[in-house]
Parts: sequence; structure tokens; C-alpha cells
Amino acid sequence: MRRKSANIILCCVFLLLSGCAGRVELNELLIVSAIGVDVKDKQTNVHFQVVNAGGTAGGQGGAPSGGSGGAVYTYTVKGETVYEAVEKASSLLPRKLMFSHVTCVIIGEKYARTQGLSPLFDFFERNHEIRDNMLMLVAKKSDAKSILSMYTPLFKNPAESIKNRVKQSGTTTGVSKAIQVKEAINWIYGEKRDVVIQGIERISLDKKAEETSILENIDANNKTYHINGLAFFKKDKMKGWYTIEETRGWAIISGNVNDMFILTHKCGERKGNVGLMIKDIKSSVTPVWKNGIITYEIDVSGKALLQEVTCSIDVGNPAELKKIENQIEKVLTKEILKTIRKAQKKKVDVFGFGKMLYDDYPVQWKGMKENWGEQFSEAQTDIKVKIILETLGARVESIHGEVK
Repeated sequence: MRRKSANIILCCVFLLLSGCAGRVELNELLIVSAIGVDVKDKQTNVHFQVVNAGGTAGGQGGAPSGGSGGAVYTYTVKGETVYEAVEKASSLLPRKLMFSHVTCVIIGEKYARTQGLSPLFDFFERNHEIRDNMLMLVAKKSDAKSILSMYTPLFKNPAESIKNRVKQSGTTTGVSKAIQVKEAINWIYGEKRDVVIQGIERISLDKKAEETSILENIDANNKTYHINGLAFFKKDKMKGWYTIEETRGWAIISGNVNDMFILTHKCGERKGNVGLMIKDIKSSVTPVWKNGIITYEIDVSGKALLQEVTCSIDVGNPAELKKIENQIEKVLTKEILKTIRKAQKKKVDVFGFGKMLYDDYPVQWKGMKENWGEQFSEAQTDIKVKIILETLGARVESIHGEVK
């Protein structure tokens, strides 16, 4: 009996010990915070931005924290494919790459136009470490390396800086959340919808931005970037850019506006501008099939908060307030229509109009799906926007009307 009990205890001990057999220590790994992809001389260049846990770059204005070296380093490896570049990295990097903490993937504009998204999606979906909620961005007018080779103020990790900028940019672009890998994959292969990806652009191409010493300079503009528009794709190849205004139109149509965004427009015939914060945007898109013609009815509603008046208008006058509401509605209608017209011209269905038609009119869709690009370019739209001016702010009268 005692011998049997001893054997059971020994077996339990051996089971516990076996759990450590395949362990990998943290000091044997390189944590990848961001991935970049470019194409050069017919080769795929993959950039790995890795975290240096003891680095001093960044902090508050780049103040030292007792470590050594930069907070991150960017390695570049070439290969015929993305996977080949990753495999070659083992002979260049001092540790094993760990992909489970990747925040974002940056795609060079040239790569997006020539190679497309399919090679990336294939690698991402097969790699068990890579999460499908990574943010996707296209490097506007540049390559991915130029974005990942720059130290940014306030954030030690540039990838975290990018993540926060995407969130903050919603007040300008209207896009309240970043496009994730899983969304793009679902659009292309699940909903048969063309993809859009946010653009990221360096404000300055100062070479010193690649050195930690630049963080001691109080001028922040030469070491930063901004989220600028949307890149739109036909299937998996990039075809062009949406402007900020058109990006806002896409966000409204797609129901991607969850936060407030800023809108400025002219004061009619008067000199000056009116600045407003637009919030509580709700939109619906309904396909209507009648006499062989497809029309998409787009209904938008929301509220406006008056933020600035630089012209002499009487905002205490209800008639003037109604004019402001009408002007907002005209501006938003124009942005939405412009967004749709550009997509129709390029024959890219970035709104999922085809999926809506399939859901509501499956029989008609069956006869149109093979030539949907042409059918989409000829679709009619009926846009209705209703905005209510909710508040004038703390001041009622315009200060410009008082100045003589």
C-alpha cells in the first residue's frame, strides 16, 4: 500500500516537472511591437520594431529612466516573401521574435499598390502568435520603414503612439476606430466588399528623427506623423486615397462615427467661419429596387454644438440658427456624395452596397454580382441629412458683432 502511494506521488511530481521542459525565458525573446512591409527591387522588406525594455527614449520628453539605449529598435530583413523574411530574421536578430504583442502593421504605399494585401493576410492567418486585432495603416507617400524608424515624444513605444493617434484623429476624420486585420479580411473574403485602410504620413522627413537625441528638441513637429485620409482598394490592391472630407463621408455611411468630430464652414456671404462639433451621428442605408434601377437611400441624423463664430451673425436669432443647421446639412451631404462618386468612378464598393443588395434582393443580386463593379458605378443615391443645433456654448452673442 505504501509502495503504491509512493508511486502515485512520484508520478504527480514528474507531471509537474514536465511542464517546464519546453519553456522559453523572457530574456531569450524579442517582443515585436510593430511590423512594416515594403517592396524594393522586387524583394519584400519586412521591418520588425522590437522593444528594448531598458531603453531610455521617450518618457516625458525623452527624459532618462535609468536604462540604456533606445526604447525600440527597427530591424529590416529582405526575402522573396513575408515568411522568408521572417525566417531569415533568425540569422540577424539576437533573440527569437515574439509576435503576440504586435500593435500595428504599417504597409508602404508602393507595396499596397503593387503586391496587395493577400500575401500579408496569408501570413497573418497562418501564424498562431499574431492576433487578428492588429491595426492596419498605409504609409502615405512613403514607405513603412520611414514610419517605424522614428522616435516620438511622450511615448516610449512608437507603436503605442500610433495607436493613440488613430483614436484621437476621429475628431478630424470621423473614423472613431482603427481598421483591424480581422475586419479587412472579413470585408474581402466574407462580405465581398472592397477594403479601406487609414493612412499615416510623416510631417517631416528629418533624418534626425531616427536618433534619440532629437527628443531633447522642444519642436515636436519634426518627429511626428498624422493620420491622413483613407487608402481604398480594389480587391486587394490599393487604387487611391480619400481626402479628410471624403474619409468623413465614408465614416458616416459606414456607421463608423461613434465620437464627436469637428466641422468648419463659411458664413455664407459674410466673411468668416462657423466651427461646430458634430455628435450622435446615426446613419442607415437602404437599397430600393424599382423598375430595374437600384437606389440607395441614405438617412443621416445628428446634433451640433457651436464652438466658434468668426463672423457677425446673430446666433440668438432662430432664423440664423436654422441657416446654420441647413448649411451643416449641405456640407455633410456634399461630403457623402463626393465620397460615393469617387468610389463609383474607381468601381470600388467600400461601403458594402453589394452585400446590402444581396440581403434585401437576393434574386436581383444573383444577376448582377458577376458585373457588380459596373452595376455599382451606375447605382443611384438619395441622401437625406438632418442636423439639430443643440447648444450655442457659454456665449450667445457673437463677439465679432460687438467690435466696431
